[in-house]
Amino acid sequence: MFVKSLLLAAAFQIGPFYEQRSDFSAVRPFWSGGGGATDVLWPVFTAHRDWWRFCWFTHYQENRDGGYQFEIMPLWFNGRGTPADGGDARREAAEDYWGLFPIYGRHPHFLLMHDIRFCLWPVWMRYRMPRPFKKEWMTTDAVLFPFFHWRDDGSWGFWPVYGTGFQRESEHRYCLWPFVTWAGYRADRDTAGAGDSWMVWPLCGSVDREREKQWLFLPPLFSGVNTPDGHRWRCPWPFIEIERFRRRSRTSLFPLYERVVNYRFYDGSETERITRFGWRLVELLPDGTRVFPFWASSPGYLRVWPFWERTDRGDGSARGRFLALFPVRWVDSVDRNWAKFWTFYERESNPVSTGHSLFWGLIRWRTCND
Repeated sequence: MFVKSLLLAAAFQIGPFYEQRSDFSAVRPFWSGGGGATDVLWPVFTAHRDWWRFCWFTHYQENRDGGYQFEIMPLWFNGRGTPADGGDARREAAEDYWGLFPIYGRHPHFLLMHDIRFCLWPVWMRYRMPRPFKKEWMTTDAVLFPFFHWRDDGSWGFWPVYGTGFQRESEHRYCLWPFVTWAGYRADRDTAGAGDSWMVWPLCGSVDREREKQWLFLPPLFSGVNTPDGHRWRCPWPFIEIERFRRRSRTSLFPLYERVVNYRFYDGSETERITRFGWRLVELLPDGTRVFPFWASSPGYLRVWPFWERTDRGDGSARGRFLALFPVRWVDSVDRNWAKFWTFYERESNPVSTGHSLFWGLIRWRTCND
């Protein structure tokens, strides 16, 4: 029986280099495929059901609405998608788009911008953005970006000399940005209310609104904020921060110590407590502990780096392996293409039995669970 098992293992797995299963196959590190994913010399090329990527700068993706996009960053892009043209953009007809950067192009959305058009960038560009809390769009034209721009709401700017902009119920201005900035606010129930603010950077600044008082000295090093919900002090940022708000309490002595407590808004009861040391190198969480990269425990997961990693799937089955050199939780691409080279022992368990694999399957055995 042992010889038969040994021959069967050799036929389907040859060390870390070749593996063949019913739903997966690999010739590492050159190729792997299964579960809807295909890798060739990962991370050089990888493909999934509706997208593929080559060397991180060439990318193709199909969208759920029947459109697609292809790009060779930053020079070329083309595709078919829905433009942002007011109203419910999802109901607009899909259109073809393309661009040869920086000569000419049109793209339906990139970062936070929609319906982007450019010609001899940065000579001219136009884009749209949704107005906050309003079902309409704001159009921006820019000439010699970022120096001169104007918007259809009447705001404009000649950066960095002078500029003005409107955001919801406020009007913002700058002069010799970022050295002098100021703003006026109208009454608004959803923000801090009417008032004004100003800053002369890097010396000082102030915010005086109905529901917010703030002072800044040598911003952003020293500041204090008071609101009906609580207060926050930074002295100096980012080394010392103290927050005491209705839904959150935080004390930070960067990079040595941080303590965060979250509360329910309606009754003030505690919902979560997190303690960190060494800027997240050590984290004490409500459901686990992390000591990066050596230890990580949470419900259903344990990692003792670089020796052991175990994941419980929640249905009574679990997976574990030795060694576990990758210092974070299982990453599918690393697991498919590289992890086998340093994984000498694996175990797969279910409520009935546990399977063991040593030296890439050359030695296998199974034990029954009591």
